[in-house]
Amino acid sequence: MEPEPERRTALGVRMAGTIGIAVGIMSVATWWLMYTAGLAPFPPFDLGDLVIRQTPGPIATWTIETLGDRAQPAALGGGLLAFSGFWIVFGVLVGRVPAARFNSLMPLVLLPIAIGLGRWSDDGQSTARFLWLTVAFGITLGGFGALLAFWVRRLTEVQPVLVPETSSWLDGPGDFQRRELVRQIGIVTLAVGVGAPVVGRLLRAAGGTVNAATSAGLPLADVRASVVSPVPLPPTQPVDESVDDFAAPTGVRPRVTMNDDFYVVDISTRDPNLDELGWALRVHGLVERELLITWQNLLSFPSVELDGTLMCISYEYDNGLISSTRWTGVRLRDVLEQAGIVDGTVDLICRGTNGYSDSIPLVKAMEPTTLLAYGMNGTTLPQSHGFPCRLYVPGLYGEKHVKWLQEIELSSQDYRGFWQERGWTDTAIVNTTAIIDSPSGTVVRDGTETPIGGIAFAGDRGILSVQVQIDGGEWREAVVENNEPPLFWQRWRYDWRPEPGRYRISVRAIDGEGHPQTETAQPPHPNGMTGLHRVTVKIN
Repeated sequence: MEPEPERRTALGVRMAGTIGIAVGIMSVATWWLMYTAGLAPFPPFDLGDLVIRQTPGPIATWTIETLGDRAQPAALGGGLLAFSGFWIVFGVLVGRVPAARFNSLMPLVLLPIAIGLGRWSDDGQSTARFLWLTVAFGITLGGFGALLAFWVRRLTEVQPVLVPETSSWLDGPGDFQRRELVRQIGIVTLAVGVGAPVVGRLLRAAGGTVNAATSAGLPLADVRASVVSPVPLPPTQPVDESVDDFAAPTGVRPRVTMNDDFYVVDISTRDPNLDELGWALRVHGLVERELLITWQNLLSFPSVELDGTLMCISYEYDNGLISSTRWTGVRLRDVLEQAGIVDGTVDLICRGTNGYSDSIPLVKAMEPTTLLAYGMNGTTLPQSHGFPCRLYVPGLYGEKHVKWLQEIELSSQDYRGFWQERGWTDTAIVNTTAIIDSPSGTVVRDGTETPIGGIAFAGDRGILSVQVQIDGGEWREAVVENNEPPLFWQRWRYDWRPEPGRYRISVRAIDGEGHPQTETAQPPHPNGMTGLHRVTVKIN
């Protein structure tokens, strides 16, 4: 007996979801084009940022410890998956809800989403921008929602017919060829999904950009010359790479990190793009007079240059989250003295444009090496490093060096910032660390010495000595580069003449106050990594 044929009048979940994915690809590609053209933010970025900010402390800490520098791309990937999931659900609903009801419900669903994206992406900049973003996202959501509904319904417009279970769904009879429509959907998806990013790239190549032009990363002397009557900047001297004729072994990093190589860690998926002419730093709270410091005001303060190293509290021996540069800026205490500090001040609460905040003690803020930095290596701060202004606080981990600084509030209370709320240290004092850069892996012995070398860093305490140990033997003194001020990492070398074989090399440092490096291994959370760096080397 022949099986009774199946009557199909609705699109299958798999096909409806596939159409949803296709529309999702096109919508994300279109949003990327708008972002590239500078018309609107990129919603998956905003969703990734929201996830980062709203993730509870224990989960955020576990994610960082597990994924490391891959945590931020993972948040962005999650944003893309979330939008893809939305369009999949949307496609399935189109195929299940009667057309009349769906047409009435669609605006009720998409309009709040457009308003939410507009407010979410606007970041409180202006009412006009919020309205524009709401309209832009509303048009794209509505347009792609209508396209999705059209495609799904077109695939279900065939009059109810008896279709044997063994026959192909695409080959069913009707007034529209389903196979041809699916082919057209694929072509349109590919064209928009690939074409929109290509157009965005061409716009950038033609002079268009995601960000408005600013003075970020430009030669500092040229930028200062464009400001009316600034106090002259001390002549910039190149950093001497041969202090006391110290010969760094091959493979040891240079004394100064180039701006493009300087490490970057942020809580956002993209960097704020601030026009220095519209930027101002507000200093308020327990002060005698509130200050609003513009870019011109900042450059008009007496400036200083300072060689200094920055280290992330998430640093581990293989992730490279430590860099050195020559900072240019203004002593923070000069600004605070102009504002007038009220008795009872304990903390300075520092807030950045990207929603990040942290605090430093008043006593630390008054040290002459704590800067409102606006330059690195002879240029203004690059965008990714906090242009137009950031904190540089020697001796403390990078979490305290707030970037894109827009507000300093003097407070009588201890303040817990973004990372403290997630279980990380509030004091953030840099632990003493010695690192082996060279040698590594397999080394061919040529009858001469095989130097061992690397860097050592102890925040603002400096380095007194570095010691090397081979295969658990006695600790031997290395030669340490004489580097002033002690805010910079110190490079070191130990000349070694090994026989062929496999060796385990360890290194430790003594800080400038005579305290040896902590040898007990601890992970970065919550107080920064401790423990000795060890490498295995094979000598042939």
